[in-house]
Amino acid sequence: MKLSANEAAKRTGKSVPTITRAIKSGKISAERTGAGGYLIDPSEIFRVFPAITTLHNVAPTTLGHETPSLPPSETSALEDKVRMLEAALSDAKTERDEWRDQAKRLAMVLPAPEALRHETHAQLVQAEQKTVYRLRGWWPWPKKGPT
Repeated sequence: MKLSANEAAKRTGKSVPTITRAIKSGKISAERTGAGGYLIDPSEIFRVFPAITTLHNVAPTTLGHETPSLPPSETSALEDKVRMLEAALSDAKTERDEWRDQAKRLAMVLPAPEALRHETHAQLVQAEQKTVYRLRGWWPWPKKGPT
């Protein structure tokens, strides 16, 4: 049973123009119909474009649900990497906990923010009382006084 370009597009998830371009470029062989369409053998279309599943519109995996088996040398190398990464993670957690403890100790030594604000305000008031402001303008103004 041969497929039309429209049916081939549906089964591969491609567009009809993509299928016809592949036929015209020679990637796929097809028969020309009298109406101007194409009849494509399913094996020919799936040789170039993978079939998609009807449920999820994705190409099926080649292994299905199987887990590929690795040679023992690769497995042991990967297990070594996992152990190394777990050790690095443990070290990072320990260092994080040390930094957290240090931050807590420093926070207990600092005065409360309210005390700092009042102290700073009092210092500003004292400094303002000591400062004598002279207002000067940009333009010289005539002096007022007895004439």
